[in-house]
Amino acid sequence: MEVIVIPPTYFDVVESYNTRMRPDLPYGKPHPRQTFRQWLNMVEALKYDLGIDPIFMNPEKFLHDMAFACDPGLWIDNTFIAANFQPEARRPEVAPFFEAFSRTTTYPIALPEEACFEGGDCVVVGNTLLLGYGENRTNRRGVEEVKKILEPQAIRVVPIRRITEEFYHLNSVLTVYPSANLIAYYAEAFEPNIQEILEKNLPRMESVALPKEALYRKHPTIGNEYLYSYCLNSIEHNGKVLMPYCSDAHLNFLESHDLEQCVLECSEFEKSGGAFRCLTMIHNITKTP
Repeated sequence: MEVIVIPPTYFDVVESYNTRMRPDLPYGKPHPRQTFRQWLNMVEALKYDLGIDPIFMNPEKFLHDMAFACDPGLWIDNTFIAANFQPEARRPEVAPFFEAFSRTTTYPIALPEEACFEGGDCVVVGNTLLLGYGENRTNRRGVEEVKKILEPQAIRVVPIRRITEEFYHLNSVLTVYPSANLIAYYAEAFEPNIQEILEKNLPRMESVALPKEALYRKHPTIGNEYLYSYCLNSIEHNGKVLMPYCSDAHLNFLESHDLEQCVLECSEFEKSGGAFRCLTMIHNITKTP
């Protein structure tokens, strides 16, 4: 398993383009030293707990969100589909990825300008791409353009509509645990037919909606507010789940599927609306689930 990670050298919250970004609050700005420590702990866990060798990419000055390596596109087999960000501040993050992949055997593809698309809306399960879309971030035109690229490669694209601005990326509220043939998600982020969509398109996977009380917490470093914990913005490999929080209910759920938690603090990145899955661009290798 290959993942790209980018050091948070210039990471900051300087404006707001999601509901979690609130730089005007006393606890809304990330602490630089804690930010770097949390990122280093993640890299260590990827290598020594999950058995993943990260690929390092250099950050660029003034690109405050570039540590969220997942978002600038989708890396799947030998194709890289570059993002078309809606937030203007994030658009310059795409060029370094496009240039880097241009120097490899991976083929980079740019979408038409009106096709909004972000890597955070992608969850790959075998040869199927679950692709989130809504009014913000990835839009319907983005879904159609990604379909044109991937379906000729025998990769199915299954659109899933997000319905709240708070959950603006699919991979924040839907995760796959490949070792257990398992999907977990937060139902309130989607239209009511989400379970039907998953069962129809991924019949060999078990899909489970986790309740709000398993996913929310009073966040000690964000004003003790009752917030979504980003526990589904996780990475599972070799039966271990790297996640920023795990409630008792979530722990029981994981253990019932022979999965082991690996919980690390990720509070500084949560202030910007992301956690460990956002911080990694996974090289997705398709196979039949």
